[in-house]
Amino acid sequence: MNASSEHLLPFPLPASLRRMLAAGYGAAVAHRNRRFDRGLGVRRLKCPVVSVGNLSVGGTGKTPVVAWMARTLAAAGWRPVIALRGYRPDASGQSDEAILHREALPDVPIAIGGDRFAALGAIGEPRRPRTVVVLDDGFQHRRLHRDFDLVLIDATRSDLSGHLIPHGRLREPLESLARADAVMVTRASGVDEAMSHEIARWCGRPPTAWSRHAWASLSLHRDGRVEHLSPTWLEGRRVATLLGVGHPDSIRRQLAEWGGREVLQLSAQDHDRYADARVERLVATCREADSIEAVFTTAKDWVKLKSRWPKDLSVVVPDLAIEFLAGESELASALLRSLPDA
Repeated sequence: MNASSEHLLPFPLPASLRRMLAAGYGAAVAHRNRRFDRGLGVRRLKCPVVSVGNLSVGGTGKTPVVAWMARTLAAAGWRPVIALRGYRPDASGQSDEAILHREALPDVPIAIGGDRFAALGAIGEPRRPRTVVVLDDGFQHRRLHRDFDLVLIDATRSDLSGHLIPHGRLREPLESLARADAVMVTRASGVDEAMSHEIARWCGRPPTAWSRHAWASLSLHRDGRVEHLSPTWLEGRRVATLLGVGHPDSIRRQLAEWGGREVLQLSAQDHDRYADARVERLVATCREADSIEAVFTTAKDWVKLKSRWPKDLSVVVPDLAIEFLAGESELASALLRSLPDA
């Protein structure tokens, strides 16, 4: 259920065929959901499970929300454990999300694997007292019972009038929002009443929280050192962008808002693995473009590049955080109330 239309379609298809395939896909999803609704194939852990997920393919900003959720649970006396599929792992079996979670939350155990029940069992964490499992991208992972489902909707491309893949970007029909315990709108500029009404139409309640992705600071990597700067450093800077994420346009907008000048776009796929030969070509391209002052990339990209990137070629990475515009305390309360002894 983690497929995207880009991955399903290596070449363009006529709209009529995409609609036909989407109808077949929708029928399969409906059958699958009916089985899970009856409890068939659902397994329970001996500890509570909460989930952060979405309805559409591409990035909605799950990673920093998972981090927020883990910190909220830890502050309330719980012991969070993150479980994720580990999409497109590197040669060592690590995915970019797993590396980022380890860097941001060094004290939080992580279980990686498509079968999250088995992955969690392998590390033994669910048996420890006050443990709570946080599923990263877990809304469609219905084989594991959960106590709380948070669904994220990207305000910049909500897909509330969209279509199922491969005709559109929806993994599930909008009716599936009815099983969400809470909805959080990400990349918002404020509370949008029209969007709130549309979400309530499918979910049965308006979004609990509204947020945006804020750049708390920038990390500038050069000459083997790391310097932490204000995002205002970008004002007037000429940069090349390398954005291997699901929604690069939102990052480009923020870059422009801070005054950065994108003079070169380096191509990258979502969850790009960055083979050695490709890294060499990227470096060569940057060196040829001698007018750039730095390469601007994301933390997800940088964790896979930094061991092979030349120290004399400056790289700047935004330090991402979730900034709540509304509903943070309400969402935290709903999360904690869902736990068995809360």
